[in-house]
Formats: sequence, structure tokens, C-alpha cells
Amino acid sequence: QNPVYQREKGAWGTPNPFYERLSRMSPFVVMGAIVLGGCFGFNNPALFGGNDELAVVYCLLCLPGFLLSSLTLYATFMAPALTAPSISMELNRGTWDMLRPTPQPLHTLMLAKLFGGLARMRIWLVLLGLSLLQGLATAVLGLAGGPNFALWGVLIGLMAILKPWVEILFAALAGLYAATRASSERAALVGSYAAVVLMKLFVNTAVFGGVTTALGAEEFVPVVVAAAGPTLVYLLVDLSLIAGIGRWAANLA
Repeated sequence: QNPVYQREKGAWGTPNPFYERLSRMSPFVVMGAIVLGGCFGFNNPALFGGNDELAVVYCLLCLPGFLLSSLTLYATFMAPALTAPSISMELNRGTWDMLRPTPQPLHTLMLAKLFGGLARMRIWLVLLGLSLLQGLATAVLGLAGGPNFALWGVLIGLMAILKPWVEILFAALAGLYAATRASSERAALVGSYAAVVLMKLFVNTAVFGGVTTALGAEEFVPVVVAAAGPTLVYLLVDLSLIAGIGRWAANLA
């Protein structure tokens, strides 16, 4: 029932217009996400260790991996447009000073803006189902690799569940953090999208797996690092952004 949450969600008032403009391009965004999802949605073939008997499992992983990757890319692209202008517009229009004297603490206002904006995307139940399916299938695949790989398989499955959520949360938090530092809505958008692109380039499965392989690690280690590394990095960066936003809110209090 938080009024700020309801406004950001679009239940009343005029939420930020940047998402409205971007949503008009959503068919093109969706098509781009599908194309890129096709490139990045499949599981690492190293998981199979040359075991042809697991080829059927691989086929089962392909489709949910493709869909999950496409949906994650779509949400990652849309999230900054929902959060980056939310604070910048309030600051530039002087309406943020009207919100501060309300009985709600600042951290509640920030959470309302974050989750109210994200609530405008109607993808969450589908994302939950796909991530759970992908994580379960990956964990089962790890268990099929034998007792030595069983525990790592469960870990990889857990990372597969968490990864799309921490990626999308990073994009949203990057927008919110940029909004607390930028002088305008457009500057906040540019900064947040730059952060999203850089993270996509340098924090991914291929980079972690390739570096670990180049260092001469044991055969299953690159698989584990490739699966867990990006998720853990995103999680740590998310926590850092939350701390930075919290410090900004505390300085305003």
C-alpha cells in the first residue's frame, strides 16, 4: 500500500516516462534478447565431460537455458530505465524534498522506488519457473557425474538459480545508484547502462572458465568457477551498491 511504490508501479500518478518510451521499442528489445539468448543461453559443454549418455539431458537444458538467458537480457536492459530516472527526476523537479518529511524512512522510499519500478515488468513468475527448472536440471546433471562431482553439481545448480536474479538486481541497483550521483536523468541512464555493459563483458561464464583453464586447474574446477564466479561477483557488487545507496540516504537524513 506504499503510495510511492504504487506510483512507481503505475497504479496512479505519472511514473517516469523513460520506461514508457523504451517499452514502445519492446518488440525490438525482445527480438534482440532472443538472438543474444541463443548465443549465450546454452550450458557449458564441459559439464558433460565427454559423456554421450548425457546428451539427452543437454537437450533438456538447451531450451530453458535459451529462454532464461533471453528473459534475463530483456529485464537487464529494461531495469535501468525503471530505476535510473526515479531519483534524478525527483531531485531535479524539487519533489524529493516533498517526500523526505513524510513519516516513511528514506530506506523505505528507496525500496519502494526500486521494487515499484521493477513491478512494471510482468516477467517474474516466468523467470522464477525457468530459473528453478534450469537450476534443478543442472544439479541433477551434476549428481549424474558421480559422487566426486555431486556436491559441486548442487552448487552449480544453486548458482544457476541465483544468477538471473542477481544480474537483474544489479541493473536496477546500478540505475538507482547512478541516480544518486548524476546531475540529470539522462546522465544517470548513460552511467547505469555503461555499468551493465561492462559487467556483461567482463563478468561472464566464458571469462571465468577460460582464465581457470589457462591457469591449469583440474578438469572440473573450470566448470565450477565458470558457474559460480559470475554469480558471486554480481552478488558482491549488488551488496556494494546497496551500501552506497544506503550511505547516500543516510547523508540526506
